[in-house]
Amino acid sequence: MKRILAHIILVVTVSTVFAQNIPVRDPHFIRDIEKSTLSLDKKAHSAIKPFYFSDYKDICADSAQYEKSFLYYGWKNDTAKKPAKFYALPVYEVFNWIMPTDRLDYRYNTHFGGLFDFSLGDKFGISYQLSTWYLDLPDYQKNYRYNYLIYNNLGMPTPWNSFMLFENDLHITFSPYTFLKLELANSRNFYGDGYRSFLLSDFASNYPYFKLETKFLSIKYSCVWALQKARFESDPLGMPMITSQNKYSVFHYLDWKIGKRLNLGLFESIILKGDYVFDFEYLNPIIFFRPVEFNLGSEDNALMGTNIRFVINEQNMLYGQFMLDDIIIGQLINDIKHNINPDYTGEYGWFANKWAAQIGYKSYDIFKLNNLDFFTEINLARPYTYSHVRVQQNYSHQGQALAHPLGANFVESVSGISYLGKRIIADAKLMYAIVGIDSTNTHFGQDIYNSTMDGNQGYPYIVNSYGNVILQGIKTQLITAKFDFGWILKENKNLSLNIGYIMRYGSAETGEKQTQNLFYFGVKSNFLKREMVY
Repeated sequence: MKRILAHIILVVTVSTVFAQNIPVRDPHFIRDIEKSTLSLDKKAHSAIKPFYFSDYKDICADSAQYEKSFLYYGWKNDTAKKPAKFYALPVYEVFNWIMPTDRLDYRYNTHFGGLFDFSLGDKFGISYQLSTWYLDLPDYQKNYRYNYLIYNNLGMPTPWNSFMLFENDLHITFSPYTFLKLELANSRNFYGDGYRSFLLSDFASNYPYFKLETKFLSIKYSCVWALQKARFESDPLGMPMITSQNKYSVFHYLDWKIGKRLNLGLFESIILKGDYVFDFEYLNPIIFFRPVEFNLGSEDNALMGTNIRFVINEQNMLYGQFMLDDIIIGQLINDIKHNINPDYTGEYGWFANKWAAQIGYKSYDIFKLNNLDFFTEINLARPYTYSHVRVQQNYSHQGQALAHPLGANFVESVSGISYLGKRIIADAKLMYAIVGIDSTNTHFGQDIYNSTMDGNQGYPYIVNSYGNVILQGIKTQLITAKFDFGWILKENKNLSLNIGYIMRYGSAETGEKQTQNLFYFGVKSNFLKREMVY
């Protein structure tokens, strides 16, 4: 393993004389790229993110991303055989939260950082964003897991100050050929066409990984080897002992454009414990994991799934996902029989039938207004999906979900409308979800961080072998609405004044209710994406 990584780093270092690949961070360009993939004449693949300028030269130029910054430094050397470019610009966000409770509660949040991009020709690129956050976020955006404070979508604060957090986002990319991209990074990936992803989302904080990405004919293929963190309580019955452990993750995603309108994506992943040597078989970028699992006699956590996109026309598309964690067809048939006939007396609802599904619709330039876009989607996940008998092998990183932020055992509808204009940015999103949550010493399947195995496992809760259905447990309604309006101070520049409102309402069938109303105003650059609707 060490020898292979050394060879990869050596190849990347020596090959810098050839030359680029910079990720797209500007939200206007990301939107334009997504819309361009609906063209019936292109072999486009929108489900693998982030996007890179080298793949979409006809849509946007990398220099335009920096020239849109209110302040930036740029250097070019166009005389060389392989032209070099360097850009540096500030990234910032300064917000005041106003939280009306019994009294007005003011909270001040700042984020300052810098983005540094270097490219050599069209083959080699380095993109680095360093950020410092001083945070006092609303309670629902904080995650107190096993006595650790974790800011959802960002990670852990510094040990010396629970309000301060540093974030590093690094991409080192090298394309020896037009059809091949190699990347060493500390960042995130996203597989899917929707707002959510049940395969791999960017909700968790950054993690180090090596990625191989290739394109040929009508196929684009991505393979990621990642190092992530598991945090868990190793002895829930006795003296609590909080453990932090490395774990390895491997993700494969193949996207195939079939004809002019249909994209079919195939996904598989595996989560391995980090306390033993990485199995060499998993370094193969094209092998399917299930046969390897059976061959190795391994108990690692494997998932499989598919992503489908159907283009209606160049403004509208349908999309969907289906993810399998574990399943037995015979047990699935029993579930179908029970759903058709509630009086069905056979066994149904096997706890290890774990799957999730999504269906959605997205439209660009609605009402014939340029840059006015809309999406709506429905998501659902069975109980215990993404969990594992070994908690350090669940589908998470640093106490944050690698897929859906609600975990499992829920039904959700989420919709949004946005406008990205030259002077105005407006965004509205609404989520309604019903979640089956746990009561004391129970595990109904929503919390993916609990160990999942039927029978008495020595834990203070029992997982029933059968009779498990979606939304079992304490049914809880969640409504989150977010409205954001930004005025760009100078046309086509990434500097805006923003005002907004977030409402989060929760109501459990036990009678407990909670409402949070959050107003904010501030100034920011538009290179940031933080998930706040969940």
